[in-house]
Amino acid sequence: MSAREIDGWTVSSGAFQSGDVPAIADVATQKEGQPESGRFFRVVTDHTFIDLSDAKTAADVVVDRIESVDENGVPYPLTY
Repeated sequence: MSAREIDGWTVSSGAFQSGDVPAIADVATQKEGQPESGRFFRVVTDHTFIDLSDAKTAADVVVDRIESVDENGVPYPLTY
């Protein structure tokens, strides 16, 4: 799982892969000290990976590409 601080929000990712279904990157945002601020997003990639570790790397790429998080905890852009 990858995590970054962006605009006062902690942005973290996780992933899963199942057979020939494209990998999914789960992205969560949370304002420090405000547990109720947590938001969850799901990004379906257009790739399948043989190993789960490769799918997790894809989820890290999603977080690495995020440039900003708005006041509602919505990351931008949210792409793989």
